[in-house]
Amino acid sequence: MLKNHIIYFPGCANSYDPKTKIENIFRALDIDIKPVSEWNCCGAPPSHYKPDFFNKAVMPLRNLGLCQNGGENFLYSGCSVCVNQINESVKLINSDSMFRKQADYSLKPFNAQLKEFEPLKTGAIHIIDIITDTATEDKLLKIVPSKIKGNSILLYTGCYNDEARIESLKKIFKIMGAEVNIFNDCCGGEKLQNMTPVHSKRIENANIADNFFKLINKKADETNSDYIVTICSMCEKNIDDGMKLSDLDIFAPVIGLVEFIGFILDIEGCGEILNNILSCGVKPENAKLEEYRI
Repeated sequence: MLKNHIIYFPGCANSYDPKTKIENIFRALDIDIKPVSEWNCCGAPPSHYKPDFFNKAVMPLRNLGLCQNGGENFLYSGCSVCVNQINESVKLINSDSMFRKQADYSLKPFNAQLKEFEPLKTGAIHIIDIITDTATEDKLLKIVPSKIKGNSILLYTGCYNDEARIESLKKIFKIMGAEVNIFNDCCGGEKLQNMTPVHSKRIENANIADNFFKLINKKADETNSDYIVTICSMCEKNIDDGMKLSDLDIFAPVIGLVEFIGFILDIEGCGEILNNILSCGVKPENAKLEEYRI
């Protein structure tokens, strides 16, 4: 059953989105959304290179503890990496009583101790669960005419692996009149967001980001897609970084799932560049690369 009140965790990759825009999008779906108070990084990027207990457990669990302080056992996020990191940290402290005690001790100074810590009773949920809920689907499908009718979409799912939810999302867009293709190669994940001081790693990460950006654009070209919709804000950020590094002159615009829903709902400030591109049918000849970052 769809909740009408959720605690939202933006994560580092999605922290640049204006809070009011997110609230307006969910308000249109009759959902009250409240961000985690004083949230911190989920710990995934630093734990990729330094997998200690603080990065793997304390950092993600602090956010979950703050969520529980707000009266909810589950927090929602548009980042697949954040969702996975938080849920894995819950599994970790349930695997050994010593880990549980260490987590309690470490979280105490933050006033973020867990009131509930069993995996099925607390954790993180991807925002796609809300978008594909039948109640949300009914609201979306009542929109006439659909703004995406006749559009060709490359739905980029990355590491998200709930095939039933992906198929539900694909079905919603297809009912709205869009052609949908799926692409799920890994974007490089959290390791590309780690600000390591090692020079060779920075070069390696830049090459991975550039190569992936070209790969996903090749897929968009092969499927004749008008634009790319990514369900994960970490994926969106890595694609965005690849865009800045790439020497490609022509590429597919990219938009995150939550903002795309706002675009469909005509929420102010959502998908404005995408709207301009679709209304014109072509990109301006002298447009700079950054102008198509959504």
